[in-house]
Amino acid sequence: MPALAVKTLLHQYRIEEFIANTPLGELYRAVDERANKPFALTLLPKTVAANTEALKELESNAIRLQGIAHPNINEYLGIHKTSTHTFFLETWADGPTLKHIRERGRLDAEEALFVADAVCKGLTALHKLNLPHLHLAPELIRIVKRGEILVCGIGAAGTRQIGAAKYPPHYLAPEQIQGKDAAPAADFYALAVILYELTTGAWINGKTPPRAFDSIRAAHLASPIPAPATLNKNLPDKFSRMILWALRRNPEDRLKTATELTSSLALAAGVPPDKIPPRAEPKTAPVISAALSAWEFLPPPKTKTVGEDTIPLDERLASLSAPKKKTPARPAFVPILLFVIIAGFLSLFFLVRPADETPLPTPIVFTKFVPNITPEPSSTPTPRPTLTSGGRIVFTCTRGDYNQLCMINRDGSDLVQLTDMAANNYYPIFTTDASSILFASNRAGPNFDFFILNFVEREVYQLTDGVGDVVSPDFSPDGRAIVFANKVGDAPTAIWMVNADGLNPRLVYTGARDIVAVAWSPDGERIAYAMNAGRPQEYEIYTMDISGRNHLKVSQGLQGIGGSVDWSPDGRSLLVYAGPFGDKDIFEIEAATGKSVQLTFGGNNAGASYSPDGQYIVFNSLRNDDQADLYIMEADGSGMRQLTNDPEPDWGARWGE
Repeated sequence: MPALAVKTLLHQYRIEEFIANTPLGELYRAVDERANKPFALTLLPKTVAANTEALKELESNAIRLQGIAHPNINEYLGIHKTSTHTFFLETWADGPTLKHIRERGRLDAEEALFVADAVCKGLTALHKLNLPHLHLAPELIRIVKRGEILVCGIGAAGTRQIGAAKYPPHYLAPEQIQGKDAAPAADFYALAVILYELTTGAWINGKTPPRAFDSIRAAHLASPIPAPATLNKNLPDKFSRMILWALRRNPEDRLKTATELTSSLALAAGVPPDKIPPRAEPKTAPVISAALSAWEFLPPPKTKTVGEDTIPLDERLASLSAPKKKTPARPAFVPILLFVIIAGFLSLFFLVRPADETPLPTPIVFTKFVPNITPEPSSTPTPRPTLTSGGRIVFTCTRGDYNQLCMINRDGSDLVQLTDMAANNYYPIFTTDASSILFASNRAGPNFDFFILNFVEREVYQLTDGVGDVVSPDFSPDGRAIVFANKVGDAPTAIWMVNADGLNPRLVYTGARDIVAVAWSPDGERIAYAMNAGRPQEYEIYTMDISGRNHLKVSQGLQGIGGSVDWSPDGRSLLVYAGPFGDKDIFEIEAATGKSVQLTFGGNNAGASYSPDGQYIVFNSLRNDDQADLYIMEADGSGMRQLTNDPEPDWGARWGE
C-alpha cells in the first residue's frame, strides 16, 4: 500500500492520488492548496531520507537542476522535508507515460525514433551539467497534451544512492547493477531497454520481465538478448542492430553522446535527423496520438484575482471615448530605485551624458519625459501600414502621471488602453499562447512585481510577490519559465528566473554591473542580456547559456548601446539600438560573429522588437516633432511606417502574434 493515503504536507500540498511506483519512490499527484495547481510529488524511500550523505548530495544538486528550462525536461521544484517525510516536487505533466504507450501496442521504427530523439534532447540538458539521470524508466517519461515528451524525475540526477525497493531494477545499466560509478552511458542503456520494450512488447529477455533480482541481474550481465527484429518483423534490421549496440554491457562500447545515439537510430530508420517531429503527430506517431486522444486531462485550475485591485478587462477593452479616471498625484518620495529601472530602458530620454568613463552616478530623477532634442528625420514615414496578416502589439503608453499598457493591431487599427490605474506599468509581453500579457507594475507596493492580464478570464492577477524590483521579462520558448532582470538590495541588477506559475524564483547570474534587459533565444538554449559598460546609460550585449555559464560578448565596436535586446525568430541575430546621445539608431547584430548592420538613419530610435515571422520590426522613435511614437519597418530597414500618434510617449513595444 502507498505510504501516503490522505495527507497534506507542509500545510500546502494535498495528496490527491497515488500514481505509480518509480525508481525514485512512490509518485503521487498533489494539489498546491494555495495556488490551486497540481504537482508531481515523489515520496523518497525511508532509507534515503535517513541517509545524511545522500540528502546532502541531493540538496547540493538541486540548485543546478532547478535552473534547467528545456522543452523535454519536466520542471523540478526541489527537495522538501517534513518531520516524517522527504519528497521531490515537480510540475505535474498531465498525460500518458511510456508505460501506458507500451501497453497500447508496439511502435514502429519511426515512432520509436521520435521517442528516442525527445528523450535524448532532455538527457543532453542534464549531461551538459555533468548530471546523468541514472534512474530512467517508462513511468518517468510522459507525453503531454501537445504531444511533447518530457523526461521527469530529474531530482536524483547524478546521485546513485537512491533505489526504491518496490521498483525492480529493470532499467539499470550493468555497471549500476554491479555497484560501479555510472556516467551518461548508463542513461543510453536505460533508454535502449525502453526502446526495446516499445518496439517488441517484451523485455530484453524476449518475454515478460522477471521480478527476482537474480534473474534481472543475469539478464543485464550475461544472458543473450534476442534481436528486436526477431520479435517485431516490421523493424528494419539496422534499427534493431542499433538498439542492441546501445545495450552493450561495457559502457565504453556504447555510443558516447545522446546526439550520436539519435543520429545513428535516425540513419538506421532512414529518417533525416532534422525531419524528426518535435511533437507526436498522428501520421508519424499513431500509437502515442491515440493514447493522447483517449487521455482524460485534468481541468485547468481556477484562477484567483488580486483582491479589490483586479482590473475588469471588459472595462479596459471598452471604447476609447469613455472618460478616463483622474488619478491622484504620485507622492514625492518615490524610491530612487524606481528611476534606476526606468532609466535602464529609457536611456535616450536622459538630458545629460558625461563625457568621461566615471563610475555610475546616482541617476537623474525625473517624472515625465520632456523632449529637448529635435533630430532631423532621415526620411518621411509613409502612412500607417495596411498589412493583411493581422497581429497585435502591446506597449507602454505614458498617459498622464503614470505609465499604462496599450495594445494595437500592427496595421494601426483597434488601439486599446488596457490599464488605467494610479501605478506604473512597464515591460509588457504576450504569453506564448497570446492569451495573456505579462507585465511589471508597482500597483501592489513600492517595488515592482509581475502581473498577468488574462484576456479569456478578464482578470489581472499577481505572479510574483516581493522578490525584488523586477523588469524586462521574457518567456522560455515552451512557456514554462520566465527570465527577467531583478534588483535585490544593494547588489547589481541581476538575471533571475521564475516558473511561469510564479513559483521558484531563483538567481541565475550576477554580473559585474547592472543588467537591464534579457531575452530568451528561440531554441531555448541561450539568453541575451544588456549589461552596463561602466558608463552611465551605456551597455554591452552578451549571451550565456540558461544555467548562467559560458558568457560571450556579442557587441563589437558599437558605441552608445542602449538597454534593450531582442532575438530574431531564427536565433541568428539580435536587435539593439546604439549611437550618440540623442541620435540612436536600430542595429542588427549577428549573434555568432558580432557583425552589425545599421537599419535606421536618424530619428532617435529605441526598443526594437521582431515580429514572430521575422519580416517586420517595431520600435519607438522621436522623429515626429520629438513625439515618441511607434513605427514599423521591414526587417531590412525599408518601408518605415508610423503606427501610433499621441502627444505622450509610446514605447517598449513587443509583438504578440
